[in-house]
Amino acid sequence: MRINPSALLIRIPKSSSIYALGAANKRSKPLFETRDVEWTVNPEDSWALVGKGKGDIFQTLLGHTRVSPPPPEGLYPWFKQMDVDPFSRLKFVSFRHSIRGGSSGEFYDYTARYGAMRDGDDKTLGNSFLDILREESKTTETEYHALMMSLGLTEHLDVPLVALSNGQMRRARIARAILRRPDILLLDEPLTGLDTISRERLTHLLESFRSTPSAPTVLSSFRLQEVVDHGLKDVAPPFISHVVYLENERFWAGSRAEFFEDFAGRYLHKANGGYSGRPEVTTKLVTAETPLVVDMQGINVVYQGKRKVLDDVSWQIRQGERWHLQGSNGSGKTTLLSLLTGDHPQSYTQKHLLLPSSTAHRQHELKLRKRIPTAILQSSIGLVSPELFDAFPRKQPGMTVWDAVQTGFTGVFMPAGKGVGNVEHDDDDVKRMRVKRIWEVLEAIGPNSWADNASRDMTREFAARRFTDLTLGEQRVVLLMRALVGRPPLVILDEVWSGMEEGMVRAVKRYLTDDSNGAFGKEQAVVVVTHWEEEVPWRMEEGLKRFTLEGGQGHKSS
Repeated sequence: MRINPSALLIRIPKSSSIYALGAANKRSKPLFETRDVEWTVNPEDSWALVGKGKGDIFQTLLGHTRVSPPPPEGLYPWFKQMDVDPFSRLKFVSFRHSIRGGSSGEFYDYTARYGAMRDGDDKTLGNSFLDILREESKTTETEYHALMMSLGLTEHLDVPLVALSNGQMRRARIARAILRRPDILLLDEPLTGLDTISRERLTHLLESFRSTPSAPTVLSSFRLQEVVDHGLKDVAPPFISHVVYLENERFWAGSRAEFFEDFAGRYLHKANGGYSGRPEVTTKLVTAETPLVVDMQGINVVYQGKRKVLDDVSWQIRQGERWHLQGSNGSGKTTLLSLLTGDHPQSYTQKHLLLPSSTAHRQHELKLRKRIPTAILQSSIGLVSPELFDAFPRKQPGMTVWDAVQTGFTGVFMPAGKGVGNVEHDDDDVKRMRVKRIWEVLEAIGPNSWADNASRDMTREFAARRFTDLTLGEQRVVLLMRALVGRPPLVILDEVWSGMEEGMVRAVKRYLTDDSNGAFGKEQAVVVVTHWEEEVPWRMEEGLKRFTLEGGQGHKSS
């Protein structure tokens, strides 16, 4: 639909209060208030949504909240004037959480995709676009191929969907939304999980939209670090023309220039002063005699006898080491991680894949994957990943935070159901130790470490809350607690910061890097997976090592 460049697409007036649907004005606290700020969006704008309240802004744009008093011309004035349903002309792409197992909220087996690869599930990326192309007849073949080229998807059109990496799937979902030809495109943290080249491609595409009359108006959310660096310098993507900020009841909207020249200096010094108080990290002495946690030699993963995903990969991880696993989207990182966790069917057939196991006395030892019961392996590896986050059970009423954290001792996805302050175990000493450890991680990276209104009772109240009632950022932190609580020999942090608010990120980084607080024992190894160098909590001079995958082959550096 062609829209007049001067049309008013979105408007939230001054003195508006935004409530959750069903909330009464007098008895309920609003999600946010605009106060003396009017927010308007025009077709040629490109907005960045930042601050911990950006999710509430998205919910408002999706019609999931109530604006009081109701704007006379509605939230979408131009569409109301044209008598068009605005929500039919809008597409929202979110990467924070999707229940792939259906709407029940039950845990689903996210490792099943590897079996699908083995069994030849051959629906390709290109095939997945066919229905959209048939429905959207206005999209020409030239436009389609140009979009695929812009997002770096052309070479993947013949790849089965189940074999796509997380980054490739993110780009595919954005492409699918664009092919629907919306007038407004909402993107929730679109740069997270993309490698440098993919971020540049997406940025160039969205920048071109601003000068293309038929392209959608784009509103994208970002983590604060993607927009403002620690010196309050402008590092926002070039396609951004305006910024809307919502955090701690402060709502602000204006041009990019106004944001950095006026607002950022006055109000973000606290929010972005962040990580300057970084503790000194003791360099760990790791030698060739330090016991191994993982030993893989000559690892190969091949699908359908021809497509090689990992090619003769060898990697040793020792106790106390800190690793940064890096590589472009599609380089084989997800497959390598699935071997480390023993989730991949081909992990059983590798001749030299030794993973952590434990004896009856909780002593850790290395064994071939095929000789380790899955339950033992799950308790020996603490994992945070996008797949685990999506799969974690959210069936109502669901488990409490306490229940969710204590599942980290066993690696299962069912709570013991004993209530806050209790755990399930036959040995009283182990039970006391586990209760103590749960309180330790709750205190260390729970709300008392990031909330503005910290209180003595906050940790206990948080422990009793339902996991399903938490914000997405809070859920991310709880799953990190789950990965850390049992002090497993190997901890894998894959895109661990995704969806976390800035205060949470700072609190977690402080905890992970401060050797005095007991986040990690000296026998634990940690692997961090991220495309952002600054997201790695440790530095090279502190002993950080890198393992890089490219084209299925790996090499290490330190």
